[in-house]
Amino acid sequence: MDREFDFIVVGGGSAGCALASRLSENAASTVLLIEAGPDANPWQVRMPLAVDALLTSTKYNWAFQSAAEPGLGGRVIEHPRGRVLGGSSAINGMVYTRGNPQDYDEWRDEHGCRGWGYADVLPYFIRMESTESGDSRYRGRKGPLKVTKPRTKNPLNLAFLAAGEELGYPITDDSNGPQHEGFAIAEQTIVNGQRNSTAAAYLSPAVRSRPNLTIASKTVVERILFEGRRASGVRCQSSEKAEVFKSRREIILSAGGVGSPHILKLSGIGPAAELQEHGIAIVHDLKGVGANLQDHLDLPIQFTCKQPVSLKRSTEWPRKAFVGLNWFLLKGGVAASNQFEVTAYIRSRAGISKPNLKFEFFPLSISHDNFKPYPQEAFQIHCTVETSYARGNLLLKSSNPNEAPSLNFNYLSDERDMQTFREGVGLVRELVASRAFDPYRGTEMDPGEAVKSREALDEWIRRRATTAFHISGTCAMGRQDDPNAVIGPDLKVHGVEGLRVADASIMPVVVTSNLNASAIMIGERAADFTLGRPQLSPSNEPYWVNPNWQTSQR
Repeated sequence: MDREFDFIVVGGGSAGCALASRLSENAASTVLLIEAGPDANPWQVRMPLAVDALLTSTKYNWAFQSAAEPGLGGRVIEHPRGRVLGGSSAINGMVYTRGNPQDYDEWRDEHGCRGWGYADVLPYFIRMESTESGDSRYRGRKGPLKVTKPRTKNPLNLAFLAAGEELGYPITDDSNGPQHEGFAIAEQTIVNGQRNSTAAAYLSPAVRSRPNLTIASKTVVERILFEGRRASGVRCQSSEKAEVFKSRREIILSAGGVGSPHILKLSGIGPAAELQEHGIAIVHDLKGVGANLQDHLDLPIQFTCKQPVSLKRSTEWPRKAFVGLNWFLLKGGVAASNQFEVTAYIRSRAGISKPNLKFEFFPLSISHDNFKPYPQEAFQIHCTVETSYARGNLLLKSSNPNEAPSLNFNYLSDERDMQTFREGVGLVRELVASRAFDPYRGTEMDPGEAVKSREALDEWIRRRATTAFHISGTCAMGRQDDPNAVIGPDLKVHGVEGLRVADASIMPVVVTSNLNASAIMIGERAADFTLGRPQLSPSNEPYWVNPNWQTSQR
C-alpha cells in the first residue's frame, strides 16, 4: 500500500463513504479512506429486521456509553455507533429523512453558516439520491443512494395514518419534499429487501476498482500529524502495528459525532486546559471541540392490541423460521422492512413554526431492557423530542486513543425538553384514543393509564427516556469569530491548515430528523469544497410552513 495520498478521509461512515467516492471521481487525485471497522456486509447488516442484533452486539459497533445522566435518574445510556465500512448507515434503523427546511435556514441565519440554507443544501440532497417518490424539483432521480417508500399493508400502520387525518393533522405525500410537517409513509434506505448503506451505495465494485482509491479497513487513526500548523498525515494502528500515512493536500475527518472531536483532541486541537491535563501538546487552543454535544431523546409508549395483527407471531416459532427463510431465499416478507413504515412530524403546541416532535409507529412492543418482544399482541409509538435544548460535552478520559471519551449529554437539563415530552405523551394518548384505533386499542402498557399527574409522568419520563442514536454538534460550524465554532462554512478547522471535518458533528443545531441523510449531504458538499469545485447553484423552490402555526397546534 502507498504511504502518501492527496486526500485522506478518516472514517468510512455516512459522510465518509460519500466523500471518498466523490473525491476519487477526479482521476488526478489519490484518495485514502480509513475505517476502524471491517469491510464487511454480512447478512445481519443486509437484513433490515436484524437491526436489533447489530445494536446489541459489539462486532460492528463502537458501543459507546454515556456518563451517568442526572436528568435520567443516574442511568448510563448505551450509544451504539457503526464500526464497519458504512458506519452507522450499516447498523441504523434505515429511516431516510432530511429534516425540516427551516433547520438549514436557521444554520445560515442564526449560526453564521453562510451558504448552508435550505436553498443551498437542496441541490445536494437531489444529487445524492435516486427515488421514484415526490416532485423532481425536490427529489433526485439519478444519485448513487437509492431510497424507497414501503407499500405498507399492516392494519396498525394504516390506523396510525387514519388517526392523524381524523384528528386534523396535516398529511404529506413526501416528508422529504416541500412539506415536512405531517403524517406520512416513512422512506427507507432499503433496496430489494436489503439495507442500502453508504458503503453499498457509494462504494460499488466500479468505484472500488478505481486505481486512485485505497480503502484501509480495520485501521484506527490515533492522531493527526502536523508540520507547524498544517495537517500533514495520520498515525494509525492496524493489525497491531503502527502506520503513518502522509497527505499531500488535505485530511478530512468524517469519524462522527464522537470520533471526530476525540481525534482532534488527541491531536492537540481543543480546549488548552483539557489537553494539558492529559499531557497532550497543544497545536491550537479551540474550546468548541467536544462542546455543544446534542442528541434526540426518545420515549416508546406501548399499548396492547385486541387483534392478532401485530408482528408478534412473526417473532415466534415456527413462523419466525418462515420469516427468515422468506428473506434468505427471496429477500421478501416481514424481514425485508425495518417495520418503521409510518411516521409523523408534528408541533406540540401553537406558536412554533416547525415540528418539535416525531412519532414513529412500530407494530410490535419491545422490552426496554433487552430489545426482546413482549409476549402479547402489542404496538408502540416512539415519541421523540426533535428540538432539544439540552447541551452537553465530550471530554477526554486519557490520551490513550483506545479509551473512549466521556459523553455527558445533560439530558432533560432544560425544562423546555421535559415540557415537550409531557405534551408529546398527551398527544400520543389522544391519537390512540381516536376512532381509527378502536378495533385494535387494548390497554396502555407503559407508562400505564394510572400515570396521569405531572409528578408521576415526569418520574416515568426520566426512567424511560433513551437515545434515538443521533449524536451531533461536537465540532460545530460557525463564523471565525464565534468562540464556540470549530469549523467555518467551508468545513475547514479554525486555526490550522489542511484539515476539514465533514459529518454530523458539524451541525450547530441537530436537524429535526434522523441524521443519515443530512450526514451524506454534508459529505457530498465536502467533496466539492475539497476539490475546489463550484458549489451547485442554489434552488429557488419554496417550502411549506403551516399557515396556522402561530395559533394552532395542527
